[in-house]
Amino acid sequence: MPTVHGRIREVLDRGDLDVTVHEHASLPGPIRSPQDFADALGYSLDRITKSVFLRARNGASHAVAVCAMGRKLDMGRVAGLVGTGRMELAGAEELARVLDYPRHGVSPLGVPSPVMVLVDAGLLDQPTILVGGGAAGVEVEIAPRDLVAAAGAVVADLAV
Repeated sequence: MPTVHGRIREVLDRGDLDVTVHEHASLPGPIRSPQDFADALGYSLDRITKSVFLRARNGASHAVAVCAMGRKLDMGRVAGLVGTGRMELAGAEELARVLDYPRHGVSPLGVPSPVMVLVDAGLLDQPTILVGGGAAGVEVEIAPRDLVAAAGAVVADLAV
């Protein structure tokens, strides 16, 4: 099986999850964008997600918010769910320190407590979605409801 981050491997091994791990390097043609990835799999871009690592402006809390690649996170909604005044993108150093994921490998799987995981409700309409595998160029294909259960995620309307 392709290489995923160790914490993600633990989640996948623990759960009875039906997943497929995809490595960009093993797909035909170069993968330079989310659209290239969707095209290589024959999927709609709506099934490719972005997982964004966020921090409260005061640094007191963090969250990973997941939505379809073609949608935009509503930061006000995210802040309301986290219970903080404002949220902003966390930097690469903070990402490495808190989650131990690289910038292009953020995943909602294997996220340590107390970091909150939020999943956009629109993703539940898809048969499967693709989320980061904790390493650049590695994606985990999983049913959205399985992701929510495995990540202990909160489902809400997060994106516009």
